[in-house]
Amino acid sequence: MNTIIVKPRNTDEYNEILTMLRKLKIKTEIYKSPTKTQVLKSIEDGARSAAAYLNGNASLQDAKSLLGEL
Repeated sequence: MNTIIVKPRNTDEYNEILTMLRKLKIKTEIYKSPTKTQVLKSIEDGARSAAAYLNGNASLQDAKSLLGEL
């Protein structure tokens, strides 16, 4: 299966593209960009994890076991 990423410039383009894809019966998946709040929360969570590791309160997984979970 091939993937096409479309980034419309405005709401009108978005609606036109979505209508066209529905008429062609093409499956769509819509991914919204994360908000600034979500990005900042993610950075904050990462910093807390790093601090916990440096204080000895948490252990980290190695990359091989982390990829194994995927």
